[in-house]
Amino acid sequence: MNNSCCKISRSLWIRALKLVPIDEIKVVIDAVIDEYEVTYKSIPQSGLGVLQTKDTAMHEPYFLGEFPIATSWVVLTDKENNTYEGAAQLMDDDENLVSLFAVCDAILANNLSSCNKLSDLVVLGEFKFAQEVRTRKAMLGSTAVDFSLLGAAEEDKENKRA
Repeated sequence: MNNSCCKISRSLWIRALKLVPIDEIKVVIDAVIDEYEVTYKSIPQSGLGVLQTKDTAMHEPYFLGEFPIATSWVVLTDKENNTYEGAAQLMDDDENLVSLFAVCDAILANNLSSCNKLSDLVVLGEFKFAQEVRTRKAMLGSTAVDFSLLGAAEEDKENKRA
């Protein structure tokens, strides 16, 4: 059930907000944060995650490497004692940033005040993400090599010898 004002899927909110200037997000949050008491359902944490996979020959596990990860789970309580939860997980080591995104998640997921403003920022972030994807595809397309002519050149050499 999604009663959010945001039309973009919840799984994409953090990715989109990460591409928006943090100051713009803080302005929206600061305008409404006084209406709620913010508590943590679990203490924000940051550390290293390890990516493990199996090799294809022997099927033995090995580690590809480490990456920073931060998590936060918040509860917003309004003046009528209604509670709203939000959480975020981010490949970063900034606990404050991930807590800010957890508050954004709570506001968006529960359609709280300023949800529309945050939703606009999510849409902006998704637009920026789509631009990055187009730019990457264009760069990849410009470096594409056509090897089909290579085979034709080989055949021409063989035909000239014969």
